[in-house]
Amino acid sequence: MLMTAISFKGNCDEAITYYKEVLGAEVKTINYFRDAPQDVNIGDLKPNCVLYSEVSIFGTPIVMVDDEDMPQSGQRFWLQLTFDTPEEVTSVFNKLADGGTIVKALKPEFWAALDGNVNDRFGVHWSILTNH
Repeated sequence: MLMTAISFKGNCDEAITYYKEVLGAEVKTINYFRDAPQDVNIGDLKPNCVLYSEVSIFGTPIVMVDDEDMPQSGQRFWLQLTFDTPEEVTSVFNKLADGGTIVKALKPEFWAALDGNVNDRFGVHWSILTNH
């Protein structure tokens, strides 16, 4: 499944509320950094920042997160690919990384069996992971 994702600098929850009011967005799932295991480094983000959310706007799913590492403006959008198996994730990740740059190596996370980020050879940012 291909999904668009948007990162925010600590105000994702506010943005979700705004999109609910203005666009009738529906929250499918939302997790906060406070829900993360204690060994997960949340950096400068507050526990009430959004770790991961999936919002539907006019029937289109959009991932929304708070991410301190994303620029304030510009490249705050990326494409997320979600697969059913770690083998699919690994294959696609390696193909997109060929000629590109690995931003975050594939590794197990508490929200996915495998999760990683890569900028492909054209500079497109991809987040690639297994289904929950």
